[in-house]
Amino acid sequence: MDFILQYFASSEVYGILLLSVFIGAITQSAIGIGFGIPGCVILLFDASLIPTSIVLMGTFVAFSNAFLSFKQIIKKDLIYSLTGRVVGTLIAAPIIMITVGTKYFMFVFGFMLLFIVPLSFFKWNIQASIKNVSIAGLFSGFLGTLTGVGGPPMGIVYQNSNSSRVVPTLNMFFGFGALFSVIVLWNIGLLNMIIAIKCLLLSPSVAIGIMLGRQKFVKDFVDIKFKTLISIICILSALLVLGQAFINN
Repeated sequence: MDFILQYFASSEVYGILLLSVFIGAITQSAIGIGFGIPGCVILLFDASLIPTSIVLMGTFVAFSNAFLSFKQIIKKDLIYSLTGRVVGTLIAAPIIMITVGTKYFMFVFGFMLLFIVPLSFFKWNIQASIKNVSIAGLFSGFLGTLTGVGGPPMGIVYQNSNSSRVVPTLNMFFGFGALFSVIVLWNIGLLNMIIAIKCLLLSPSVAIGIMLGRQKFVKDFVDIKFKTLISIICILSALLVLGQAFINN
């Protein structure tokens, strides 16, 4: 415990962070998005972990789930969405270094998402076409690198699709996309050994979350409530981004 307390403020803070990461891991594993949802809680207790730790641990969670369900991945969608993700990440890299610009962008994104998600759920019948998947990939890369929350654009596009194939596809998408974001964050100096050690100390929650998120009863529930769950995750993501913006204000 003494070693852990070299990296975290207290044992209570460490416990809260473990729980937050567990919630993110089980959500990402079951639905294909959502690892960044506990980010606002993490920001309150250890701001140094945002967005780098979310992206780093999210890479492992997403890849683990994707490779365990590799045969179900929609590979054509993956190519187009990843191309968009790379472009979005490259656009976000210089912006993340500008604190004021990032803060105001987070306000805009959060409120826009709160407006768009209900429309997509009740009014729009969005389909996962190549065009829509590519655009969603671009915005996902941009938002994921900037805030650690890149799931909503992809979730909105896939909300009317079959979860058994969408979840592995989303996980592979976020695995590759988050890995690219990790490389970018490392190149601009936001990833260091201390962050890596903190992620390792939080990894037990990651492992348990992955295992529980892949249980049959969880998958069966997701199959039935997929669109609703995607919408809930997107709304929570919007609130998370707004929370981060207010905390950083």
